[in-house]
Amino acid sequence: MKTFITRLKTMNAHPEFRVYVIESSAIKRFFVLEIILGTVVYNLALYLSHNALLAGVGSWAGTESVKRFPVVFKRLAFA
Repeated sequence: MKTFITRLKTMNAHPEFRVYVIESSAIKRFFVLEIILGTVVYNLALYLSHNALLAGVGSWAGTESVKRFPVVFKRLAFA
């Protein structure tokens, strides 16, 4: 606890100005993956299962699988 308080005091003693740079490609990728693909997968899962809970889980699993396995999907796209 003492080190936390010491670190907190030193942070306030020397304020820093931080700049975070976000590339536009990262924003586009997020928009396409999360918003568009998530909506499409949710509606498809809702149509197939007629259950909102399963559709939400399917949407989450679908978008996460696309984010986790980009090599597989790139390979399929160029095949």
